Amino acid sequence: MRRILMAAAAVGVLTAAGSPATAGTPGRAESVCPVDGKNFTWTTTASYSTWGMELDGKPIGSWHFPMTIPQCPDSKFPVYQEEWTDEEKTAIRALVATPEYAAVRDEASYYLLRFVAERLTPADAEDPVAVGWLLLQATWQVRDEPERYARYARELVAAVDAELPALKTGDMDNWWFFQLATANVQRQAGDFAGASARLDSLADEQPVEHVAERIALTRQLIAAQDRKPTAPPDPDRPGGDDHDH
Repeated sequence: MRRILMAAAAVGVLTAAGSPATAGTPGRAESVCPVDGKNFTWTTTASYSTWGMELDGKPIGSWHFPMTIPQCPDSKFPVYQEEWTDEEKTAIRALVATPEYAAVRDEASYYLLRFVAERLTPADAEDPVAVGWLLLQATWQVRDEPERYARYARELVAAVDAELPALKTGDMDNWWFFQLATANVQRQAGDFAGASARLDSLADEQPVEHVAERIALTRQLIAAQDRKPTAPPDPDRPGGDDHDH
């Protein structure tokens, strides 16, 4: 996707950083809904810091993750860019009027964004990182809803597995990121056999930096049938990455 929503530098949080942590400060932002042209406000932050990530890829930092997507108050359409052409607005209104959109409008915002992207920005949706990244962030949003989390996890597994061959030939950092994050989503959904099989399939691969210890911790959690979100201890990383939003 465009702008901040596809800041899919997913693997960037696999590496350590050393700058001082900065707290995210809430602020109000204004957007215009492309469906009805109405202005609305929503809460965001101008800057935040991250200092690592949980095993399923969710950043640890001074703000909540994933970042908020502004949504139209009435239709819940995810406003993923600032300006729209007349042709784009027409396509959006047509999509929002469909029964298919009505069926998913109350899903997590990143799940809905994935649905919209596949229909309105097919070039973005065909990116081997894009769909998996949106679905992964959607799983972070529904961690406290076991049934929906399990459904999102199944869809994530299917989407990631379909794109892994393309990633392996051209983007090994993201290949590792999605393998490990997906294994932990499977674990957190209670699919311990699937998570273990995914890690077993990586045995002959050479992991990128910081992955080996995460694999070992994931295996320990699988053996204990532990479903809780977990971050590896990082005692030597007191700093963080600063981000302007």
